[in-house]
Amino acid sequence: MRSVGSDLPRARVACRSMAYAHVPTVLTKGLSRLPADYTVRESARAKRVRFRVTISDGLIVVIPKGFDRRRIPKLLEQKRDWIARALNEIETRRAALPPTDHRPQTITLPAIGRAWRLEWSKTEGGKVSIAEIDPSRLRLSGSIDDSAAWRPALRRWLLERGREYLIPRAEDMASALGVQVQRVSIRCQKTRWGSYSTNGTVSLNAQLLLLPDRLVRFVLLHELCHATHPSHSPAFWDLVRSHEPDADRLRKELRDGWQYVPGWLARGTAGTA
Repeated sequence: MRSVGSDLPRARVACRSMAYAHVPTVLTKGLSRLPADYTVRESARAKRVRFRVTISDGLIVVIPKGFDRRRIPKLLEQKRDWIARALNEIETRRAALPPTDHRPQTITLPAIGRAWRLEWSKTEGGKVSIAEIDPSRLRLSGSIDDSAAWRPALRRWLLERGREYLIPRAEDMASALGVQVQRVSIRCQKTRWGSYSTNGTVSLNAQLLLLPDRLVRFVLLHELCHATHPSHSPAFWDLVRSHEPDADRLRKELRDGWQYVPGWLARGTAGTA
């Protein structure tokens, strides 16, 4: 995989071409900590089976293309201790998150050093609109009592800020590194901070704006280094370290990047095995 995520990345040329399937869990002896079901993701680039637990999706099993799914229950049994620890960690993190329907009063984007105070105005209409009153205030108007209305509005606003700030930054770094980038796209992925595809497309998560600047720079560097080394080979990490000597510490810190994401976005991972 060419991505930074829980290591918190669609055509054949993409760095990750994954199919999703929700499968009832076959509970074998000793797997009492497993949820009622799990998600299987088939990856054309996966070389082995990997397990991931996320706040939003629970237990995820990533398998290589063509892998015999009948083997999954046995592998779950072998990983039952890790799964139990990861699920416990997820529950702790979920408990620490504010309720997803709790209206935030401020939004801070450390990556760009900006913060806004939110003013909520209930008006007629099913949608919620956002207007910037001044450089430090946002006004949300509409059906503000409905989290199904204001949460998507805030997510759209975050995507707009991502396009405004992350695209030019990625292009500047690509130029500095001598990397040719065909396109930079901004999304709001569940478990990936970014990815680089073989057609020269860099995909970045708008939630990067919620992280400290040092982690944003690391993610951008990580993805752009994939232009030279597609896989996470020793040569790839040597290249990353040549540009960022503190890469190993930043990589470890990024695994806890979930803590910067507010509850209304409901994202984050516990780990990968």
